[in-house]
Order: sequence, then C-alpha cells, then structure tokens
Amino acid sequence: MKIKDLSLDERAQRVAYLRARHNMSQTEIGRALGGLSQSHVSRLLTHAEKKRYLVIEQHLDEDKIPPETLREMSELLSPPGLSRALEDFASATGVRIPSVRVFDSGPGTTPDAMRIRRNRFARTASGRLDELLQGAQVVGVAWGRTIRALVDGLASMRRVNHDDNSVQFVPVCAELVALIQKGYSSSRLAELLDDAYNHGRGDPIQMTGFPAYIPRHYDEEAQASIRRFVSDSPNYGRVFTGSEPLVDQMDTLITSVGSSRAPVLGSTAELVLAGGIAEKRLRELVVGDLGGILIPKPTLRENETRLVTELNAMWTGIKIEHVKAIAERAAGASSHTGVIVVALGAQRGEMLFEVVRNELTNELILDTDAADKLEQLITNELA
Repeated sequence: MKIKDLSLDERAQRVAYLRARHNMSQTEIGRALGGLSQSHVSRLLTHAEKKRYLVIEQHLDEDKIPPETLREMSELLSPPGLSRALEDFASATGVRIPSVRVFDSGPGTTPDAMRIRRNRFARTASGRLDELLQGAQVVGVAWGRTIRALVDGLASMRRVNHDDNSVQFVPVCAELVALIQKGYSSSRLAELLDDAYNHGRGDPIQMTGFPAYIPRHYDEEAQASIRRFVSDSPNYGRVFTGSEPLVDQMDTLITSVGSSRAPVLGSTAELVLAGGIAEKRLRELVVGDLGGILIPKPTLRENETRLVTELNAMWTGIKIEHVKAIAERAAGASSHTGVIVVALGAQRGEMLFEVVRNELTNELILDTDAADKLEQLITNELA
C-alpha cells in the first residue's frame, strides 16, 4: 500500500483506524504508514473527524461540572506530602511556591526503560499541560526528550481549534548540534505544538542558522562579531532583540531541567568544548540546567560563580532574567500560566529544589520519583 497514492478520504480512514483501534500517537501512525510526517498525520486526523470516520467519545464538558469539583479533582494529582512541604518552605523562606501535579512513570533506568517511562508519563501528564495552555497567547518552548514525549501526547489528544485565538509557539534557543536529527530541538517542538494547536496555520519560527554557543576562548572581537551575526538573524531578532521581542510577551514557557550528571543532556560535549572546561569540572560547578541555562551550586566560591556566569554568557538562547520575568508576570496575572517545568526521575530533584528556591517556576509537572526526591530535599532543608 502506497499511502501517498490514496485519496484524502482513504488516507484519513487509515489514520482513523490506527488512532481508534490502537491508540497510536501521530508519530507512531506516521511510521506505520510508511513515513508520513507528524503534521501530515495531524491534518488527516482533523479530516477524519470532520468526515466522522473518527468519533471522539471522551470529552469533558467543564461547563456542566461545578468549579469546586474541578478544583478537587485537579488537586487530587498534587501529592499532599509535597504540597505540605512546599507550604512549609514558603512559610519559612517567603519564596513563591509553584503548583504541582504528579504522574506515575513506572520503574527502570536503562535507556529503553526511560523511553517507556517518558511515554507512560506523557500519556497522562499531557492532559495537565493542555489545561495550562488554555488561553495562552505566546508560549516559549525549550527542548528535550521529556517535552517531546508530552508534545506527542498532546498531539494524540482531541484539540478544538479556535480560529480567533491561535497560539504563538516560540523556540527559545538555537539548534544544539547533537539534537538536530533527534526531533526534540526547540524549533522542532514549537513546530509540533503549532501543528497540534493551530493545525499548522500559525507563524512558526525557526531558530536555525546560528550557533547555540559562542566559544569562551575566542577573543573579544571575534565574540562581538558572532553576537552581531546572531542578533541580526531575523528570527532571533523576533524572539530576543527586536523592538518588541516575543520573549517579553511570553505568558508561558515550557522547559525541562537537566541534572548535574548531564547538564544540557545530549549536548554536554558541545558545551564543554565551547567552554574550554572539563566535563568533571562542570559537574562540580552546577546543579544542572534549566532549558540550557546553567544553575550554579549555592556553595560555590565567588570565582567559581563567576566562571558559571561566563559559561552562561556563551549561550545564545533564553537567559535567566527572561525566565524570572515570565514567572513574575504570571505571579501577578491570573490569566498567565508562567514557567512550566517538566521533570522525570529522582536525579533531577536537586535541580528542582534550586528552581523552587529561586522562584523560577510557576507550575511543576513531575513523575513520582522526581516529586519524592523534591519532597525529601525540602524536608531536609527545613529540619
């Protein structure tokens, strides 16, 4: 069967079958049908719904459910132990604490087990992300495998497109070399979200054609020339350096975190090469990263903190001051979601603690292991 030789209706019928009978994601459907793109599958699913080949039976009509019931069910996914620990932490320190939702991901730490865990986590957690994106207007999108799993989960859900309220999804960093072919770069994830929410009719931005890092060992003149080249790139200008940059308009940012074991997971080698620093030394300096931004350990000496600042200066993507501004805007406006941090695995607990302590997030979407580790660290801090 050559799927591309079939009519639109015939293709939509086959896509509907795989979705309804086997609960396949758009990516899985595209693979099964011989390599159709995710955006092509998304359009076919939309057509299948219009033609009633695919009938979505599970739909929550929130208008018919009392608000207190919706709130109760939402809070059901916020573990009481962690919630209490966060409240105690806020009382003791005065920091703003995020909302938390926790979903099971299962066991295992091998690469295959982690892939299964990400997919399991995403199939349930993507519903929370969808809730948080309701009413969003400008959404920054970082990169990573966990975010990709959630995006695939979102794409497999039924989306009601509102033509008068399309969402602008914005990549917040350049392509990391190691991620270009892996399908979870910032630009690719923003494109997939545009397909899911706007059926590809949005205004996608590609943060390509310039480096993610400006090497630290280059002299000042060379660094300045590269920075000018990056800033003059039209898409970079739209996001960061133009007269009305999108980063200043973002009501939402979706990001993940990397641990000290593997900061900027997948591209650590790229980072250490540009920074002229040994990987072991890097791990000694940072707790991890937030969407590519290195977070220094709180116990560093002044010269070590300055070194982390220099390493962050190489990064051409979103900066820590942008993240803080997005989080603060959301704290003062109920219509804004703010910074959504997604994390899977206990090894990210230390990084999550620093994110909470520094008020860098408004919403946490975690798996059970990450939530348990975060609760333990907060409890230890308060002891």
